[in-house]
Amino acid sequence: MSIFGNKHQPTPEISSYEGVHPGLYPTDTEDARDSVGQYAPTDAVAPARRHHVFRFWPWEIGSVLVASGTIVATYAILSRFDGQQVPEWPFSINLNTLIALISTIMRAAMLVGVAEVISQTKWSWFSRSRPLAHLQYFDEASRSVSGSLSLLFVAPTSLFGTLGALITILSVGIGPFTQQAIKTTGCLQVHKEVNASLPLAHFVPGNDTYYRIGAGSFEVQVDMKGTLVNGIVNPTGNDSAIVPNCPTGNCTFAAHNGVTHSSIAMCSSCVDTTSLVSGPSGDYNNFTLPNEMWVAPGLDTAYLNVAGDGLAWASSVFTPEFASVSNWAVFNVTVLSLTTATCSNDGGRLNCPVPDSYDGPTGLVATSCSLYPCLKNYNAVMERGVLSEKIVSTQPAPVNWVEAGIPPNFIDPYMNFTAIQTPCLVDDEWYDLSDISDVPKTEGRSFTEINIDGTNYTAPNECTYKMMFPYVIALSTFMGTDLLNGVCTYNPRQGRALYCGQTWWLSSLYQNKEASFDTLSKAFDQFTTAITNKFRTTGSSLYNTSAHETVDGLVNELTVCTMFQWEWLLMPTLLVAASAAVLIAMIIQNLRDHAQPVWKSSLLPLLYYGFGHKRLDQQEPNESVMSLTEMNQAASETKATFRNGADAGFVDVTDRTNLDYALRQRTRDADVDSLIDRE
Repeated sequence: MSIFGNKHQPTPEISSYEGVHPGLYPTDTEDARDSVGQYAPTDAVAPARRHHVFRFWPWEIGSVLVASGTIVATYAILSRFDGQQVPEWPFSINLNTLIALISTIMRAAMLVGVAEVISQTKWSWFSRSRPLAHLQYFDEASRSVSGSLSLLFVAPTSLFGTLGALITILSVGIGPFTQQAIKTTGCLQVHKEVNASLPLAHFVPGNDTYYRIGAGSFEVQVDMKGTLVNGIVNPTGNDSAIVPNCPTGNCTFAAHNGVTHSSIAMCSSCVDTTSLVSGPSGDYNNFTLPNEMWVAPGLDTAYLNVAGDGLAWASSVFTPEFASVSNWAVFNVTVLSLTTATCSNDGGRLNCPVPDSYDGPTGLVATSCSLYPCLKNYNAVMERGVLSEKIVSTQPAPVNWVEAGIPPNFIDPYMNFTAIQTPCLVDDEWYDLSDISDVPKTEGRSFTEINIDGTNYTAPNECTYKMMFPYVIALSTFMGTDLLNGVCTYNPRQGRALYCGQTWWLSSLYQNKEASFDTLSKAFDQFTTAITNKFRTTGSSLYNTSAHETVDGLVNELTVCTMFQWEWLLMPTLLVAASAAVLIAMIIQNLRDHAQPVWKSSLLPLLYYGFGHKRLDQQEPNESVMSLTEMNQAASETKATFRNGADAGFVDVTDRTNLDYALRQRTRDADVDSLIDRE
């Protein structure tokens, strides 16, 4: 006999109890029906069965919470590593692997609830007459993307079915979209094990950079002489450049008000003295300055003249700045040259102040420059192996008469050219002129007294930069005697080159007869830069003249970093939110519709209330169907086999002696439930 086939009719005497239909446990004896009948309640009790919907959706609610947690975790993890170096974890696990795992869990957890919503929808779908094949479509939609795609065409009017199918289909994109949220790009990260550094000097000269040759006479060492010559001939070459310590070629230095570091330096300031040239005069048509420097556009005559002097003769063209710095200059130099740079071009023809000369039309240029000690404030950064060091500001370093203890304009062999850096960092605090005298006088700290604009200050040596007077004498002597003193002549046999004798380096100032005030000003600016760079590599600290000073910076290494593109997580976020909304809506519908049990994806309703089990006209009006829990319990107490052939179907092989006990147990459970309800 088939246990669920249409050949068997339920026992007419007993309708149901707690949804357990005794007729579904058929027997061949009247004793079995009698034993069931004595425990069966009246039909009036059946509709009072408690309706607890939430007890049927715990796993689905939990899965939605898990999916929500994974999307939150994805945002948190990617935000944590945004702009950071790609993490290195054991077993070659990387960030993409972790996010892929999380997205897989997200999709699986999300579809648990969606699949059950689709399955639950099929039971309400048949509240109206539908093709029986729709059961299969709903079942396949809850299991696969292809089934969900078919359901969109089979049941387009099913709201929950359609939404569930769309979520299932779109969930395929969760993995790719979450991976797209991770972008790798090259970036610079701080290398914490090494430091960058740039040389600087608080004090010059350093050890063994000059020597005494007589009373009041000093000479710079050979390496400085080479730097000075190279500063004229090739000032921007590697020999004159600062060599930073930056292992990766990408380094940064902390800045305050745009200044990363400062150093004692050499500066230049120039004025145009061309207006003071007179001539032509004499047999060679000389053009002469008031200091008797001259050039002449003749054969084997002076085309370039360079000399140093006091510049008092040029005071009429001084700017206030130039007048100030020239008073304490290391060296004042004047360049007088023939040039075509001052000529005008009229249709390819030069119009020059001297139209007829041995070498064609020519003009004149005269420039006077002061080379003086100063403080230079820099801003430095190194990128891709190239050091970019810009001068933020400069400050003259005049003679410190207060420190030397002498009246102004007097000379003392122990006096220093001094500048104060403000603001200045001391013990992690910044000081300016208003409070620099308040720096704590701790043990080992030395101070310098200095007068600035008529006010005396006592500044710590961390903030002072000095150049010793004997070293200034040594530099001035070499510049005036050997370096910047000479005459260069011209003869056609030389081509366009000048002959400068032993001072051959001066010809670079001529610029092939294209010298101008701008080119000469730039040349002396580059010249003083080369000198400054030498100061920085040979100078020292004011506290230890044997120690070279540096400014430390951060070493940045080029590595691979993660970029969080959050826009790609919008789709997974919306799908998780949609799955939660669909589940909540289904639970609310179940709460409102007590007549529809929560069966979800279970196959048991098809067996207990399957096709042909009871026709609609045979349905008892007060009969309640079993809930999923009751159905599972009943099925667990029933044993069956499937029989093929003409009478195919499941055959009940249950031990009937256990049926009486099962019904008694359900009666006791019902009593307990009623007590709980009353409480």
